[in-house]
Formats: sequence, structure tokens, C-alpha cells
Amino acid sequence: MSLQPTYREWTLDDTNDIQKVLFNTWLASYADFIPVTDIQWYFNNYYAEGNFAQLYEEKESIGFVAEVKNNIVGYARMKFNHEHQRCYLESLYVLPEFQGKGIGMGLLKVVEKTALQHSYQQIWLGVMEQNVPSLEWYKKLGFQFVEQSPFQMGKTTVNHFIGFRDIKQ
Repeated sequence: MSLQPTYREWTLDDTNDIQKVLFNTWLASYADFIPVTDIQWYFNNYYAEGNFAQLYEEKESIGFVAEVKNNIVGYARMKFNHEHQRCYLESLYVLPEFQGKGIGMGLLKVVEKTALQHSYQQIWLGVMEQNVPSLEWYKKLGFQFVEQSPFQMGKTTVNHFIGFRDIKQ
């Protein structure tokens, strides 16, 4: 049986489901190199319900969800940075049990299509150096990592690779 994901812009009513996607994916992806207490701290401080309302209201930010059988299984958020003339993919997370099924690629395509509609020709993103599966996935998709920056999650600092790819039309 094949999955038939659907993609749409997120609403504030999706907040709880998106929080579950984020937290569960972070635990699966980061707990080997970031203490769970730091993951929890970051989540509580940046992704509490009120913070989602602020993200939702940002004019430069657009979020999307992936649904399978009316359940949210993935989330992506993009942000336009007019100052640097870049379109950033700030979040792309798929529940671990749904990874490897094309859902992340589907979310990326929705983001790229939206970026093109806003006259951006590239997508930029950051990936933690120790998050090797994601880093390899993005490299396989043609992302080139050209910058590095520290990223703080709780008391833990990790190296963040920052890269881009040209949007394929």
C-alpha cells in the first residue's frame, strides 16, 4: 500500500500536531549528540504555543504540513530574508516512521515552488554537522554547503553547515 501524502499551508489549528512532529523528530535526530534536557529547553523556549502564533503571523514566513490519512506527519517552514536576498528553509521535519517515503522531498518541492513564485532562484538551509543522515540527504539532492555557524540548543553548541541549491523548475 503506497502513502498518498497531501501538502498544504499550515494553520494555527495544526500547532499541537506540528509540535509533536518537531519534538519527536528532534529526539530521533539529535539525542545522540545533544542532551534531551537541552532539546526540551529549546523546544519549550522557541516552540511553545505562543511562539507558533508569532511564527504564523510573520509576513516573511510560510509553513506547510504533510498529511497522511488526515494526520500531520511532516512540517516545513520557509522564510524570506530580503536583506540577504535569500529564501531559507528554516525547518523540514518528518516523523521518523514516515522518513524515507518521499514526504520530505514533497515538502521541499512545495517550498521551492513557493520560493519561485516569490522570485527566489535558490533555497538556503542549515544542518547540524552531527546530523549526518540529513546532511547526506541534502548533499544527495544537490545542496552545496558553503558556510559554517555555531548553533545553540540549550547549553549545547553544535556546528551548523549552511548551504544552498538552485531551484529546479
